[in-house]
Amino acid sequence: MAWRVREEPTLNSGLRPEDLAKTFQLPLWVATVLHHRMKHWGDHSLEAVKRFLEPSLKNLPDPFSLPDMDRGADRLAEAIVEGQKIGIYGDYDVDGTVGAAVLRRFLRRLGNDPVIYQPDRQKEGYGINAGAIEKLAEQGIQLLIAVDCGITSVKEVALANELGLDVIICDHHEPKEELPPAYAVLDHKRADNESTIQSLSGAGVAFYLCIAVRSVLRDIGHFDAENGGQPEPDVRELLDLVALATVADMVPLVDENRTLLAAGMDRMRKKPCVGLRELLRVTGVDPSEVSTYHLGFLLGPRINASGRLGTANAALELLSTDDPAEAKRLAEALDSVNLERMRLQGEVAEEALAQAAAQLEKYGKDLPAFVLSSDTWHEGVIGIVASKVTERYHRPVAIVTFATMVGKGKGSVRGVGSLDMTKALEDSAEFLGTFGGHKAAAGLSVTRENLEPFRASFAEAIGNQVSALYEGTRVLLRDVLADVILVNEEELTNKAVEAIERLGPFGMGNSEPTLLITGWKLAGTRTMKEKHLKIQLTTSQNKSLEGFWANGVGKAEITEGGHIDIVCLPQINTFRNQSKLELKIKDIRAHID
Repeated sequence: MAWRVREEPTLNSGLRPEDLAKTFQLPLWVATVLHHRMKHWGDHSLEAVKRFLEPSLKNLPDPFSLPDMDRGADRLAEAIVEGQKIGIYGDYDVDGTVGAAVLRRFLRRLGNDPVIYQPDRQKEGYGINAGAIEKLAEQGIQLLIAVDCGITSVKEVALANELGLDVIICDHHEPKEELPPAYAVLDHKRADNESTIQSLSGAGVAFYLCIAVRSVLRDIGHFDAENGGQPEPDVRELLDLVALATVADMVPLVDENRTLLAAGMDRMRKKPCVGLRELLRVTGVDPSEVSTYHLGFLLGPRINASGRLGTANAALELLSTDDPAEAKRLAEALDSVNLERMRLQGEVAEEALAQAAAQLEKYGKDLPAFVLSSDTWHEGVIGIVASKVTERYHRPVAIVTFATMVGKGKGSVRGVGSLDMTKALEDSAEFLGTFGGHKAAAGLSVTRENLEPFRASFAEAIGNQVSALYEGTRVLLRDVLADVILVNEEELTNKAVEAIERLGPFGMGNSEPTLLITGWKLAGTRTMKEKHLKIQLTTSQNKSLEGFWANGVGKAEITEGGHIDIVCLPQINTFRNQSKLELKIKDIRAHID
C-alpha cells in the first residue's frame, strides 16, 4: 500500500500549526492535523477554528435563509393554530424515520397529533407514491409534510394538489431540473440556495422547520400566557434524534452538522428520549458513554432493521413514545428483528464477497468498481452488504437484487473516499431505469439485459474519476490511503491523545486522523475471531504497546521480530478504571529506512 506524508498547506489567513497550538493549547501534531483540515474550509480565521473546536447552537445558521422556509413555516404554523389535519410522509430508512419522529414529537407538544405514513420498502419502494397520496386525502389530510423524500416527486405532488393537500417537502437529495409543485420545497441542494446551509440530513431539515415554526408562533403570540397560549416547546429535546440521523445517514460532519451532532450527543448522554434510552439498554450501551460508533453501528441498524425487513412503523413508534413500558417492548422487538437482519446480511455478504473475488480474478486486480447481483438477495440488506464489500476491497460497489421485481433489479451503491457515486451513475444513465442519492451512497434500478453494459460503464466511470484524482494514473484504489502525518514516539502522550478528541466527533467529512509511526519492532500477533489482529509492539524506546487491526488478517506481509511502519490512530483504552495508550491500526508494512 502506498503512503504519502502530507505536505503542509498554505492557508489564505497565513495561520501555521504553531499558531493553532499556541492559541488553542494543542500539542503540535494535533494542531498540524487541524491545520490540514482547514484547507477544505472557506474560512481560515481563528474565529472559524474556535467555532470548530467549540461548536455551539448559537452559531447555527438562520433557518429562514433556506429557500421557501418562510412559506413552509407560515403554512405549518397556520395548520397548528387552526387545528388542521396534518400528515407526515417519512421514508423507511433511519433518516426518514427519525425525521418523521422529530416532526411528530414537535407537533404533539403543540397539541396536534399528525397522521403518519411510511411506505413498505418492498411493496411500494422509495419516495412518495400516488396510492399513498390518495389514502391520505381520503383521511382528510390538509397539509402533508414529506421527510427525506419528495424532491423528485413532481407528479405525485401535483396529484396531492389536485386532491386538496398542500405539501411541504423536507429533503436533502439531489433535485432534478423541475422542482415539485409543492407549497414549500425545503432542500439545501436547490440551485437557488445561497445560504450557508449545505449538508443537512432529511431529519436536520425537518428540525430546522421546527425551529422556524416556533419562531413564527412566537411572533403571533401563540405562546403568550395572557392569550391562553400553550407552553413553548423546547426544540433542544429533539437533538438526540437529529444526532442519530446525522450519523446514520452519513452526511458530512462539518459546519451545522457538527454542531447538531455535538449538541445531540450531549443530550443523549444526559437525558435521551425514552425510546433511545431503551434502545441503548438493549444494545448494552451506557448513555453517558455513547459515541458516534454506537449511533452508526448499533442504534442505526436497529432502527433500519424494521424498515428493511418489513415496515418502519415499530421504529417510528419507539422514537415517538413517552411511555417507558411501550418503549421497552418496542426496543426489544427491534433488537429481535435486527438479529434476523444480521443473519440475512451474513448470508448475502458471503455470496457478494465471493462474487467480488471472482470478478477480480476475471477482470484483474485493477478493476475500479464492482457490480454484484443475485436473484435471491433480500433487498433490505444490500445497502449494508455494499458497505461491507467496499470496506474489504476499498473500491465502489453496486449490489443489485432481482428478488423484488420481475425482470428489473433494485440496486444499492456505496463509494469510497472523494469519489462521486451520483456522477458515476449519471455517466451510466443510458443503462439505468431510475437512480439518485448522494455522493457517497445511491440507489438505482436496472433491467436484466442492461446489467452487463452497466457493469462495464460503471467501472469505466469510476476509473475516470480515479485518473482525475491521481493525476492521470489509474492507480488501484486499495493502494491509496489518506495522507498521513509523521509523528515521533515522544509526541504520543495521553494528553495529546485526549487533545485529538477535540477534533471529533469523527465520521463522514471529518475522518479520523491517520498518523505514521516508523521503525517499531513487531513483538507478536494474535488472531481474534479469525479476521482481526491483536498486535504487540516494542517502541523505539523499548517500551511495550498494543495495537488492534480490524480485519487485518492477511493484509500485510510482516514477520515477528522484524521492524515495521504503522499507520494508526492512538487511543486511550480504559478498563476497570485503568487507562492505557493503544493503537487503532489501519495499515502496516515492513520498515522502510
